Amino acid sequence: MSVPMLLTPMEPQTPDEHMQNCAAYADAASITADDNYATGNELLEAAPSTGCKPTLRQFNVRLQTALAAEEQLALTGDVKALGEWQLSRCVPLDRLDELSWQTTVRLQSCRQIEYRYFVYVEDAAGNKQIRRWETHFKPRLLLPCPEQQCNSPVDAFGIANPLENTQSQVHRGWLNHEAIVQLKFNGEKMFQVHDIETFDPQHVQLKIVPVEQSSGLHVEYSKQLYGRSQLQLQPQFGVPYTKGDIVIFHITLPLEQMMLQHFRLECYSLDHQLLGSATLNAAQLTGSEGLLQLHIKSAQRPDETLARLRLPYVLVQPYQYSPLDFKTTYAHYWPRSWPNLDVGHRGNGKSYIAEAPQERENTIASFLSAHAHHADMVELDVHLTADGIPVIYHDFGLRTAPPGKQIEKPDQLEYVLIKDINYELLKRLRIFSVINGKVFEYPAHNAEPRTEHRIFPRLVEVLQQLPKSLGIDVEIKWPQRRQGGGSEAEQTIDKNFFADRVLHEVIRYGCGRPLIFSSFDADMCTMLRFKQNIFPVMFLTQGETKKWQPFSDLRTRNFMAAVNNAQAFELAGTAPHAEDFLGENAAQMLQQARDQGQIAVIWGDDCNSKERVQYFTQIGATATCYDRSDLYMPEAKQRAFFNSSALLAEFEGQCRI
Repeated sequence: MSVPMLLTPMEPQTPDEHMQNCAAYADAASITADDNYATGNELLEAAPSTGCKPTLRQFNVRLQTALAAEEQLALTGDVKALGEWQLSRCVPLDRLDELSWQTTVRLQSCRQIEYRYFVYVEDAAGNKQIRRWETHFKPRLLLPCPEQQCNSPVDAFGIANPLENTQSQVHRGWLNHEAIVQLKFNGEKMFQVHDIETFDPQHVQLKIVPVEQSSGLHVEYSKQLYGRSQLQLQPQFGVPYTKGDIVIFHITLPLEQMMLQHFRLECYSLDHQLLGSATLNAAQLTGSEGLLQLHIKSAQRPDETLARLRLPYVLVQPYQYSPLDFKTTYAHYWPRSWPNLDVGHRGNGKSYIAEAPQERENTIASFLSAHAHHADMVELDVHLTADGIPVIYHDFGLRTAPPGKQIEKPDQLEYVLIKDINYELLKRLRIFSVINGKVFEYPAHNAEPRTEHRIFPRLVEVLQQLPKSLGIDVEIKWPQRRQGGGSEAEQTIDKNFFADRVLHEVIRYGCGRPLIFSSFDADMCTMLRFKQNIFPVMFLTQGETKKWQPFSDLRTRNFMAAVNNAQAFELAGTAPHAEDFLGENAAQMLQQARDQGQIAVIWGDDCNSKERVQYFTQIGATATCYDRSDLYMPEAKQRAFFNSSALLAEFEGQCRI
């Protein structure tokens, strides 16, 4: 559907060199006030002396492939007549033939106008769903023209400037009046079979069939294989599945249909014989995520159960706080002219260890220390408190003790989860760590007189106080289930609520700077991708490691599985663990990610030396995330890459408020 656009550079460039590369476009596009042209948002009658009058402008579009019968092509732009980037006020085009579309709009001939094309469908209530849209960083331009001399060129859908780039830039839209349900065959031992001879889960084909058909209901799947993981329509007799495969069914349906829709999971043999089926309905989805217990009944003997299936699901709801628009997107913006970046892990590095840096991790002081040592970005960890406040801290919980209690041994400490504590109480709690068997106490938030050194800063405070020239990797903390059973921590906060609370603060206060989301939770990445269209998202993984127990989700097990999942749901890329890249094929693995248009930000203790920082840069990492920018930053580096007013100007379009 789209050609990758996220490519790391072969030859890193400075901010000034990067801006020179962009200058040609800017020079060609700029129309100044001296030329008597305007770029306002209202269709107004110009003063008679200017000779600027409303003129019919024709838009002609040619598609590379025909649309589905229910799909419609539309147009939106930065003037009222084109809907001012709003989905609800877009301009539909008329179908001339299978590939050609056209419309005519009355516009001011003296105005330069920005616009984009997109594909949508309507549900039964008349709400529009964005199937695909043009995601070039710069919108199309309709230049001013003399009255009666306005030509009507034919645009190619997805190709904004064919003279500069013939690669299509089209991606899926974001949720508005619809939801996504994903049914996930992404684990081990999902089937419990009664008779292997009548139902063999090693040789089966799976299909999700809607019982009720309705407008806006769309079923797709991803079978995650390198270079072939994109969402697509199901085959007639289902998707081949065997143990170890990763198959995700991706269902889009109108919100009004959620509680009414029923589905049937059909299981076919490899020779296309229906073996059995199970029924499910959307009302069984009792939260943002869960586990469905399905009974697969025999097609020949409906009373007979062939197998039981434990099927995980995730439900993605639209972002609830404010509508988004088509103005621009940074979700796939990582120019190939950018150099390999240096990212400060938790600021200037981990602090609850021996030989820790002076500033405590995940504090504003630590972030500013990394910035002072020329870090291009910092990574920080976000939790939600019991009263819904996004705060910065790494672990899911903390060691504490009652006021006044003398603590001498680790077993005297209590462990509490952040999600169970209101923010005002969290600021009062005593904080301890255990290092090499010894107990150390640190100042509580309220006991620290230096504001920038206080633990548990709110996300909004960090976004407001850090300079715009310091990029931010916002890691969303969500506990993972382990392969051997159990979970990293208990989580009772609803996942959609969690994502929306963080998005609300980032969209409102974090715009105008380089910012990317990441998470170890593949479903959280999916949520962040489909809830918004502004910021990029990358899948954070621990890969094949000897340091920790593997997670149960097969998508987390190795680098290529993460790359495939990123391709399936159009993420910006991955943040893999450094341990995956200490072998001979490290550069080849990173090249495979680049070939899919993905970034790869490498992290881990194995990055923590000047030699390793240089090594990961040499093998092609997009960025390296490490502790102690004050110790390991390349000596030749004189300033952070984003420390450029011209470069920061590129991010002003993120701001919607």
